[in-house]
Formats: sequence, C-alpha cells, structure tokens
Amino acid sequence: MANHNIAAVNRQFRKALYEPVISLYHYNGCGFFDGGCLLLADALVQWSDGDLNLGAIDRVSNKSESGDHWFVSMNVAGRTFLLDANGLKLPAPYRRYFEKEEVREPCVFLENPQHKPDSEVPRDAAFSKILCNQLITALGTYPHWKAEVQRVFEPEESPSPR
Repeated sequence: MANHNIAAVNRQFRKALYEPVISLYHYNGCGFFDGGCLLLADALVQWSDGDLNLGAIDRVSNKSESGDHWFVSMNVAGRTFLLDANGLKLPAPYRRYFEKEEVREPCVFLENPQHKPDSEVPRDAAFSKILCNQLITALGTYPHWKAEVQRVFEPEESPSPR
C-alpha cells in the first residue's frame, strides 16, 4: 500500500514542479538534472525551514567533495528518504537509478558535500527563494506536505474486535 501511495505523493510533487521548471529554464537556462539540482535543493531546504538536509551524490571516479547531483534528505517513519525533482526514493534505489540512468558509472553519497563556486552546478539564493515561493503556492506549507507524506507510512489500523 505504501508504494502505491508514495507514487501518488511523487506524482503530486512532480506536478507541483511544472511552474518552477519553466522559471528555471527561463532564468538559468537549465533544468533540475543539468545544473538546476542545487537550486531546487536549496529551495527545498528554505521551504522546510531547515528540516530537510542538503546532500549530494558523485561519481566515484571524480574523487571530489562537490557532487554531480544535489538532493535533500528527510526522515519519515524512522526511514531516510532522498528528495529531488523525481520525488522521494530510498537511498539504495536512488543510487542505482543515478548510476544506471544518469552517469552510467559507480557513485557514492558524499558525507559533507561542499559546493565549489566554479562548479557546473550553479547556486543562486535569490532564485532558490523564487522556487521556494512556487513550492508554497503549489504544495502548501512544508509541515502540511510532510504530514501528508508521513500519513502514507502510518500503519493501517486494524478493525477492532467486536
């Protein structure tokens, strides 16, 4: 049941990103998987008022502290999920997806990712604030959205015996 419901949460999240994607292309000429991932991750951290944690994944061959792709992590029902423009995923499927679909080589999660100013991945606090406001408009407040996500993972109540 939770897999079906998380798919619905992810569809809603991706639909909410429609306007931000248009803004991102217009403003920076990139999308969430070709340079705009950190802009979205920063916006998600702002939206959550710091509840979401910034994270990154990088190719093992890069041997750097700056990620290929940025996301945020959140705890739901005692489990860690990663969130980016594709929606929520557990860490292992997230890494498999990234290795197979994005970079086609082994990847590693970075413990303390450091953004480098000369990186291909841009950082722009003003634009991330615009994205944050669009998330509020599309999804409502973060506490409301997080409560919806947590409900997906609450155990279903069994009927009481009569």
